[in-house]
Amino acid sequence: MKHIVKLLSAVALMFVGVSTYAQSPSPFHVGIKAGANFTNISTDLKDYSSKTATGYGLGAMARFDIKKTYIQTELFFSEKNSKFEGDRHGSFEVKAKQIEIPVVIGHKFVNLPLFSLRGFAGGVYTNTFDDKFTGSKVESAVKFENFDKNNIGYRLGVGVDVLKFTLDVSYDGSFSKTNKEIGSKPNTWMVSLGWFIL
Repeated sequence: MKHIVKLLSAVALMFVGVSTYAQSPSPFHVGIKAGANFTNISTDLKDYSSKTATGYGLGAMARFDIKKTYIQTELFFSEKNSKFEGDRHGSFEVKAKQIEIPVVIGHKFVNLPLFSLRGFAGGVYTNTFDDKFTGSKVESAVKFENFDKNNIGYRLGVGVDVLKFTLDVSYDGSFSKTNKEIGSKPNTWMVSLGWFIL
């Protein structure tokens, strides 16, 4: 009888240990996210004015927590749109499909078990693998086609985590002009919702 009691006690302690380990928070998290972006590409050309247009994005994210600080990276597919209106040459729209790889460092200003409020900043690499022009297209508009396919920029933002869900509002800017001929720089606001699977 005593042996049975000891065996049951050992099994119970083992399950308590496993349960405690399973409930302990892991510093590494993996998830998915999607959102809407609002892009405006500035230009030095006097004959054109740029307008903000809406696009979308989706991808995967990974985060590593170090107390209140964290490092997060993503592999993100985005479709970004921009509109240009010309005084003499009509208007047209640019639609670009891109792969984005941001790496940011964040800090949780409020860090509770079920809720956190945070800010983040870092860099983002962008590769444009497809672009399309629609609308009026004249000789002077051809300049818009000479965009760099690779760009390095920066990202600033704030976010909220509730349970395993995350909501981010971020701004992406460019360190350099993506088209020196027209002096263009992309500016993008993004609102995204994510879910940490792990």
